[in-house]
Amino acid sequence: MSEVLRVLDMLAWFPENISTFGGELDALFNIIYYISVAIFFLTFGILIYFLIKYRFNPNRKGYNYHGNNIVEITWTILPTILFAAIGVYSDDIWEETKYSSRVPKPDVEILVLGKTYGWYFLYPGADGKFGRNAFTDRSARALMSTTNPFGIDSSDAASADDFTTENQFRVPVNANIVMRGSSIDVLHSFFLPNMRVKQDVVPGTWMNIWYNAFKTGKFELACAELCGGGHYAMRAEYQVVSASDYDAWLDQKNGEVKAAREASVPPADTAAAAVASLR
Repeated sequence: MSEVLRVLDMLAWFPENISTFGGELDALFNIIYYISVAIFFLTFGILIYFLIKYRFNPNRKGYNYHGNNIVEITWTILPTILFAAIGVYSDDIWEETKYSSRVPKPDVEILVLGKTYGWYFLYPGADGKFGRNAFTDRSARALMSTTNPFGIDSSDAASADDFTTENQFRVPVNANIVMRGSSIDVLHSFFLPNMRVKQDVVPGTWMNIWYNAFKTGKFELACAELCGGGHYAMRAEYQVVSASDYDAWLDQKNGEVKAAREASVPPADTAAAAVASLR
């Protein structure tokens, strides 16, 4: 019997869980799965029994049957009770993972945008906060373009140190990660199998996505919504790293942003010469 259950155990086929709430979701899936398996075998067992018992017999005459109220009421009430019980049981984990009122205080906040066929990520810079963009100010959506997907306002000093990555992102282990997800073009689905996270991202709105990973490593992000001919290739990689490695990576990125910003500002003597040439 144990070998049969091992073969039927769908969780063995799941990606490794690395999320703090993943165990509760897996347990819920397990309950629903085994209830479904039991109903499947019960239903088809009865079907096969009746197929054999009432197979064609030239010596048996068929008769009309107009139903049974008790049986019909029973198969209506029992599923209702079952679904209600599952709903009550799953309500807490649903709230924990989907209700906006349960969004944890973020240790790290990241913006994510789906596009055909890839992902953009925006991190706050050294100041630890986002400047003006399409998330922080809805009117900044007018600034969104293929070269500025987040609608970053370059005239806002707080935006100067924000940086983006494409098709890859990093988060620290044992930290509350809150992502704000949207889409540039069509409906996409932000799917982190190992985190047990799946959230549709919709153009024109920002969806809350949150999780906390307890294991480091490299993992896959996929789009779980058919979004066009290149849907199969809409994948990305993310890394869960130690807090020290994450801080070092942030320092590296902030240094790159600072260097790029300084390189874009002409030296004082060059600027003075340019002004003099206009006199």
